[in-house]
Amino acid sequence: MHYVEAYLAKDRNEHLRSHTTRDRCVATDSELRKVKSEYAHLKYFGYNARYEPPQFTALNVREAEGYLTKLKTHLLPLL
Repeated sequence: MHYVEAYLAKDRNEHLRSHTTRDRCVATDSELRKVKSEYAHLKYFGYNARYEPPQFTALNVREAEGYLTKLKTHLLPLL
């Protein structure tokens, strides 16, 4: 989420305060749409890690790392 926030701060000079607004930006921004799936998976994993910790496994961590790598690979050059 921090990479999405950094991109929005640099590209649009926006600092979002709500998940809903950030989700809308991911859905509508041409660059963020390219990593919409990764963002959605990471958001889901983040929620589960916070609120359903016994169900969050080492496999989930590896999956989340893969999504994060894809998201970072796309966004870092834009920052």
